[in-house]
Amino acid sequence: MVEDRGRVRDLTSEGLGVVERGDGPVVLLPYVITWEEVRYVVERRKRQVWYGRLIAVDEASPHRVAPQCSVFGVCGGCRWQMMSYTHQLEVKRRFVEEQLRHIGKVFVEVPSVHPSPSPWHYRNKVEYAFGWGADGKIVVGFHPRGDFERVVGVEVCQIVPPAFEAVRHAVEAQARQLGLPPYDVRRHEGVWRELLIRGTQEQCVVLVSLSQDRPDWAEALLTPLQKLPGVQGTGYFHNPKRNNSLSDLAAQRLWGSLELVYTVGERQFEIGPLDFFQVNLSLAEALVAWLRARVPEAPVLYDLYGGVGFLGISLAERAKKVVLIEKLPSAVEQARKNFARNQHFYPETSFEGLVGPLEKVWPSIAVPSESVGIVDPPREGLHPSLLKLLRQGPFAHLFYVSCHPATQARDIAALAEVYDVREVQPFDMFPQTAGIENVAWLIRKG
Repeated sequence: MVEDRGRVRDLTSEGLGVVERGDGPVVLLPYVITWEEVRYVVERRKRQVWYGRLIAVDEASPHRVAPQCSVFGVCGGCRWQMMSYTHQLEVKRRFVEEQLRHIGKVFVEVPSVHPSPSPWHYRNKVEYAFGWGADGKIVVGFHPRGDFERVVGVEVCQIVPPAFEAVRHAVEAQARQLGLPPYDVRRHEGVWRELLIRGTQEQCVVLVSLSQDRPDWAEALLTPLQKLPGVQGTGYFHNPKRNNSLSDLAAQRLWGSLELVYTVGERQFEIGPLDFFQVNLSLAEALVAWLRARVPEAPVLYDLYGGVGFLGISLAERAKKVVLIEKLPSAVEQARKNFARNQHFYPETSFEGLVGPLEKVWPSIAVPSESVGIVDPPREGLHPSLLKLLRQGPFAHLFYVSCHPATQARDIAALAEVYDVREVQPFDMFPQTAGIENVAWLIRKG
């Protein structure tokens, strides 16, 4: 490979540096900051863009700092540890502003990003992988980005609570003692696949996925965790598939409880091992506070893509009725429990949980004219069928929460004939990465 040199002129929304070449497409590089002079080699070529590997930074940005992680640049996460946190926030603010302008055609003031109280140790969920280390011993760590065959051992992960790392080290030691091999994705053989930890520094649940239905092996691996403070329960998944997805699997309890209770904005939410919840509880509370200051009173509050009810329940006192729609029956049942758990905050509000894909459930619903809607879709944004229905303007106010501002901007552009954007606010749910959560407040025209 031929080494080349260039200056980083911009960053993509995925956090990659853009280097222009005079004789070819632009090159995208990880671990660089705008205006740095860098040396690199091109490793992958596509028609319109090439991808490179950073060799050296010859002229560093004043915003460059020393990464805290010992495997920064090797592990698949935390691409921005080399960037000061203050600069991360400003770059993310610009991301949101540019995507709203260029994609959404929305020219609204984008305020400073609401920072995370701590840019470290903030994640309440992590999935570690089992693999072989360079020394031939079992390691519990992370895959390099885009490489699901190797696993990188890590001394200390800097974005999870220290209690999670204590669990990981205990499981790694026990796996080595038991001698059963990690799962090999190419040969489809071996035992240990992934280690899932959810919770906080004070309380967590731990589950292992393994390729065979052997609860005795799972119990032998996780029993030592009973001695660790804060571990309130363990379980396992039997995953015989060729992929690591857990969403279609049932968690089997070994001991203790696999249910967690999070308190956010004084309200309590019970979640199961696979239920979706915001990974940064401090920022989740800030998000709720922002919404509470703006969501008006309404006859009905619709919580679309509602999950276990986090947003609808947090704002339930603003409406006479909360209608939650979610495709997963287990999540809707959990939402019902969570609504009842917090009923004393909104004694006059009723709840209805509807199960099914939004695009199928929504057409049969008659929406009162002054109702409020909240949408919190996955990264791909709103389903086209739902977007078509929303263009009919059923809500007086629509609050759009998104972890991917590009698809949010695309959807806002599609709704522009019906809704004006009153205000937006980014929240830094994912420090040390290019990820950003953005909330847009849309008001029906006329």
